[in-house]
Amino acid sequence: MEVSGKKILADASAVDATFCHPCSNDGETVPAEAYCTICKEFMCSTCTNVHKKQNISKFHSLLDKSSMPKAIKGQSDVPHSTEPCDVHPEEFIKYFCPAHQTLNCGHCLVKDHRTCHVDIISEISICFQDCQEYGDIMKAISQLSKDLGYCTEDIQTKLNLIKQLAEDEMSRLHKYRKKIKTYFDERENALLKIIEEMKSTDETRLRSMKPKCDILKGKMEEIKTKLAKHERNTTQLFIEVKRAKKQIQSLQCGLTDIKKDTTFHRYQIRKDTATEKLLSSSTGLGTVDEIQSSEKENLVLGEEEIIIEDLDVVVNENLVLGEEEILIENLCEVVNENLVLGEEEIIIEDPGVVVNGQLPRSRRPTIGGGFWKK
Repeated sequence: MEVSGKKILADASAVDATFCHPCSNDGETVPAEAYCTICKEFMCSTCTNVHKKQNISKFHSLLDKSSMPKAIKGQSDVPHSTEPCDVHPEEFIKYFCPAHQTLNCGHCLVKDHRTCHVDIISEISICFQDCQEYGDIMKAISQLSKDLGYCTEDIQTKLNLIKQLAEDEMSRLHKYRKKIKTYFDERENALLKIIEEMKSTDETRLRSMKPKCDILKGKMEEIKTKLAKHERNTTQLFIEVKRAKKQIQSLQCGLTDIKKDTTFHRYQIRKDTATEKLLSSSTGLGTVDEIQSSEKENLVLGEEEIIIEDLDVVVNENLVLGEEEILIENLCEVVNENLVLGEEEIIIEDPGVVVNGQLPRSRRPTIGGGFWKK
């Protein structure tokens, strides 16, 4: 345990330290019999016995009179560590064990590093900033800082792509849903038109029969009136009955013709089998399929299919390589693994080195062939 007896060394570069430090603190001059390598103090026999019995110092390493140093240099200008030991928080870190690569306090030294060659941190750290280890760790920190910056940018780029991809796919879904709705609206209107046409035809024909029925009904009333008029005159009644017989036959024929024209269309909606299957399907409209990045990306526009390897992302049916965007919505054909846009050709074979899923700018394709210049 360090004591205030060390204060006598503060103002001297090499001080006679062969007297007991604890006793010197009390104004006594007692020859030293031992030296504690942990506390860096000389002690007389009495103080040595006390030092061995105290819990905090009983495991300290002590040198006897024959092996202890004759003097100790002052270290008032050397900064001391104030970092607490991880194992013994009440002690400060003062030593470094090269064999175990551990930072230790005095307790650690006594318990676990008795046979190790241990360095005093305050001594080996004087020129530490000039050594390779310090330079290497600073380079590693600098590189790690750059890598973290790149990683942050990459994450943000991917977040933007994720957002764009979701928005594009949702837009496609909405357009597809609208297309399906338009189709069913058109089919509904077509069926309604057929129903309306049949209804109109039937109503027109049947309404035209009503005047004919009224005419026949009027003639029938005339026959009844004449017969009623001559009920008392049997001769005249006979004549009217004979005339009425022929008229009734004519009216019956007319009624038969009317009945033939009073037929109308009978119909009902027959559900479409394909639509019924669609309604019972759990994959209506489509599915969301994850594309494995290791697989070839197939981009289908209309009836054309483009097979693209190492595709970064597809946004609004455009190819995006890094920060560059290539429109391919007017695709004509694919020739020799090159994209052909009308008369324009995009060379994508031999893309060069791919870094983080992107082509280097000097090797990215351009419309019309060739590559960007650096």
